[in-house]
Amino acid sequence: MKPHVYAANPARIPVYEHIQKGPLDLWLSACAAIFGLSPIEREDARKDYAVAAWFAEPITIINSQYHGMVTQHSRWHVEEAGNQIHVHRYAKGRASVETAGLPIECEPGAITLLDYSRPFTSLHTENDCHSFFVPHTAINYQPSDALHAPVYGPDSLIGQLLGAEMDHLMGLMKSGATSIDPEDIKRFLGCVEVAMSPQAASMSARAQARESLKTAIKAHIEQDLASPKLDVTQILQNFGVSRASLYRMFDQEGGVRTYIGRRRLYRAVIELSATPHQRGKIHEVADRWGFTTDANFNRVVRREFGVAPGSLFRMPVTQVQDFAPLSQVHILMNRAARPGRLQA
Repeated sequence: MKPHVYAANPARIPVYEHIQKGPLDLWLSACAAIFGLSPIEREDARKDYAVAAWFAEPITIINSQYHGMVTQHSRWHVEEAGNQIHVHRYAKGRASVETAGLPIECEPGAITLLDYSRPFTSLHTENDCHSFFVPHTAINYQPSDALHAPVYGPDSLIGQLLGAEMDHLMGLMKSGATSIDPEDIKRFLGCVEVAMSPQAASMSARAQARESLKTAIKAHIEQDLASPKLDVTQILQNFGVSRASLYRMFDQEGGVRTYIGRRRLYRAVIELSATPHQRGKIHEVADRWGFTTDANFNRVVRREFGVAPGSLFRMPVTQVQDFAPLSQVHILMNRAARPGRLQA
């Protein structure tokens, strides 16, 4: 795979804008090539979506506001839109994502880099998202690399550097820029390349060991998530860390108990989204994923999504068709990722 080469090294890279908004049914169609989805139903939620997209070779920049939902990026979607890294940050809202068994918690302000060459499932609250789609070729990224989906807090060094470049580019787009200096994009891509390969960045042996231990603890949590015996004490016994160290390790996730609770909620709601109206399903998923009673599950779901479990979904996650039409945004994303200028 060769790195992306800018077309004829232009003095300025043209910017193309596309604004799109409308009802959720239109959102279902617009996203068909990227993921299937099922909106979360609640009476006071927004009933529409809004997207402002800008295309500057080779990247796509999107500011979107949309409804809480479950999304599934399947193997079919990988064929259609799997050549991108999705660099995103929530200005409002949060999401829980799982890709190839790797759990990811996306908190407001944190920056997540998600490889679209892998299937994933996500559970979103209503949000305002800043998205940057970067073709693999633009950073010489090989999808065969070891699976990882880095998340950087706003206070981390890489998070601060990447966040500053994201803010700069988003600011240019929102100010109405019709062209951009190639150096602005190169700086951003350099930060993305480092962020996608954290082992290449300087990190002390102690920090590497701490991150490795946290990864092992997360894997243990996923394996035992349905067990009623999974709690802080069990983790301390299994890994021999102090309570203070464990709490510091999961500080970004709101604490280890909060993290376990969110992972259980994610599993339960994702399972419920597949067959939302099946008799007895709510009790089944609540019991399977460690909620002590149906009432407790009801309270947790209402607190997070503002609606009872039985009313979360009007329909299961949409299944893509063999020849689902591409949205205008997706068509322009594909063009932006190819060598050569976009055609107006």
